[in-house]
Amino acid sequence: MSDQVRVCFIGAGGMATAVHYPSLADMDDVDLVGICDLNTERLEATADRYGVEGRFTDYRAMVEETQPDAIYIIMPPHHLYDLTIDCLEMGLNIFVEKPPGITAHQVTWMARYAEKNDVIGMVGWNRRFIPVLTHCREKVLAHSDRVQQVVSTFYKCHPDAQGPYYRVMPCTPLIRCAGWPAAR
Repeated sequence: MSDQVRVCFIGAGGMATAVHYPSLADMDDVDLVGICDLNTERLEATADRYGVEGRFTDYRAMVEETQPDAIYIIMPPHHLYDLTIDCLEMGLNIFVEKPPGITAHQVTWMARYAEKNDVIGMVGWNRRFIPVLTHCREKVLAHSDRVQQVVSTFYKCHPDAQGPYYRVMPCTPLIRCAGWPAAR
């Protein structure tokens, strides 16, 4: 058995290049063997930056050629389901970002396919215990007999906040981010 975990990526967008690629590139036991993205400019730039030789616009060809142990599927939620189910059916361990799907039904089937194919499915959900989410969860559970759907958006109020999926806005007394003072 190899000391290296062979990892492929589907997606070379903002979140993947800002968070996931740098983290895995720093790990001695990870070998980034392939990247797939339909935007060839992003694909080439990311592959060049992290020294990844396998460059693809077809994820099935990438999987067939590189034979990865795991695949990161870093896409917007409305694109995850089909890619995830297909990769699980190919016997790949998968990592996806939150939210893992559009509906609870999709997520349930993802878990069933992972179990059926005896592979690991993981969702990166690093904010599930932050104070604002635990507070919202308590509110939802208090009215769970009436709640049909919950949708949330995060607004970063810190003056240095940056990111592809956040709107930066000044803090006010009504919008106060935990641990950050109001903007001047």
